[in-house]
Amino acid sequence: MEALLIVVAELMAVPLLVAAALLFELVGAALLGAGYLVLWRSRQRPTRLLRWWRRAVWTLTGVLGLVLTTLVFVDLVLYEPGLRLLLDQVERTSGVDVCFERARGNIFTGHVHLEGVAIRHRNGADLALSIGRLDIDIAMLRLFEREVPITALQLHGVRGAIVRNRALGVGQPGGRGFVIERLVVDDLAVDFEDLAGAATTRVLPLALEHLEITPLRSEYALVDVLCHARARGRARGNAFLAEPGSWTVRDVPLAPQGVVGLGAVGRWLRDGSVDIGVTCVEPDGDPLRLRVDLDLAGFRVSPPAGDRRSAIQRIAAAFSHLGARLQLQFELELERKRLRGVASAAQVGLWDLAVHQYNLQLGRKLGLDADDMNLLGLGSRALDAAHQRLHARQR
Repeated sequence: MEALLIVVAELMAVPLLVAAALLFELVGAALLGAGYLVLWRSRQRPTRLLRWWRRAVWTLTGVLGLVLTTLVFVDLVLYEPGLRLLLDQVERTSGVDVCFERARGNIFTGHVHLEGVAIRHRNGADLALSIGRLDIDIAMLRLFEREVPITALQLHGVRGAIVRNRALGVGQPGGRGFVIERLVVDDLAVDFEDLAGAATTRVLPLALEHLEITPLRSEYALVDVLCHARARGRARGNAFLAEPGSWTVRDVPLAPQGVVGLGAVGRWLRDGSVDIGVTCVEPDGDPLRLRVDLDLAGFRVSPPAGDRRSAIQRIAAAFSHLGARLQLQFELELERKRLRGVASAAQVGLWDLAVHQYNLQLGRKLGLDADDMNLLGLGSRALDAAHQRLHARQR
């Protein structure tokens, strides 16, 4: 998602320059009309001021005619070379390298069609993507609003890899924001790697058959992905489905990935699978409330080795009493100000927060006391890290 925001933000330079030229045309036409009105109403002998005004009017007429002719010529003949030249300037200023094989569009209507797009970027993430086809429609009449209005953005045939090599900052992104009224992505297959993540969950192969988000706002991108999306695809081979307001992932194996991913509990549970559901309770509320439903099935309890055998046996017995299926439900709350400018769950530690709540809810369901909870989390670096990050945010 962050990569998409980078690309769209850089492509905004094309219609912005055209809109500036068209605004110049409108202002010039207004001044020209005022000048002719003054000359027409003047029945007396022209004064020096009127003579200078007449010269200015004819000069402005020539300039406006040249600008309009140039715009039409560029739109009809030099659209593709002009776009390449503009994207070269974008690369020098931002480091985003955008290349394409073919392009067509209309600078007056705000439509851009690109084929064979290649994108590379290095700034907190090594990005290398290829896009078979990209279409963008921009509402030119509303282009000078606070956020650039994009009527539709469609991407088809996305391939490549994204490697996050450092944590990205949280907050409203620099520059001008935008609102995509309808985003559609078809046939996507990318590998996402987080070098700061755990070894067993570092690489995430992601395949999307279809993704549609209405709308997608640069200011609250993560909220829109969670609460306003339709999607189907696979992440690390596990099928997921999204409808407006909810995401569902089924049959996620508890091992080996789950050993680290589920924190302290991962040290006790083996085999089996978990179904994960995330529902937006109040998409427009503050704080944002997310309900998480977990359904664990087919697992077995495998207590870790330790000196406190009696406590370990007691906890193992509590697990056994739950049976072979375990259902948990809890809510997460995120302050809306923390979500401004956030494009991924990793930026706000959403997974760590969910793992923390999951362990607490399971401990309560098992009827464990404080000592047992400490033993359950003993040596769990994932849970300890979650505590540290959460406490740091609260301070």
